[in-house]
Amino acid sequence: MISEPALVAQEERFARAFAAGDLSLARALYDPHVVYVSPTVRLFGWPARIEGVERTLDFIALTIRHLEAIAYRAVEWAIVPAGQAAFVRIQFDFTRAGRRLRSDYVVVYRYRDGLIAQQELYYDPSSQLKELDGPP
Repeated sequence: MISEPALVAQEERFARAFAAGDLSLARALYDPHVVYVSPTVRLFGWPARIEGVERTLDFIALTIRHLEAIAYRAVEWAIVPAGQAAFVRIQFDFTRAGRRLRSDYVVVYRYRDGLIAQQELYYDPSSQLKELDGPP
């Protein structure tokens, strides 16, 4: 189960990990057998389902390796009534090649024993990233 304070703390931990470029800060959030699903895998030739915390963190690290000044914000969320899953809308701002960009996406988390057992990202892969004005 996940409570709203625990979900907020989880998302704050992800924000710190991305800002620091150190995904090991988020390792404790995951069940060791986590399943990660994202349309981004197609861009890197990875399998549709990534299994295990090490592979999950390796893949996420791959997706951010050329990004700078990452700002990760959970802007909306909902927890299913039994607390076994949560939906979170993320604004993910970053600088790449001198351009400040934003990716908006939704994450569905499914929990086991208070840890993330499945993480599914959803976004429109055909949409353009939003270009932001000014510094991070």
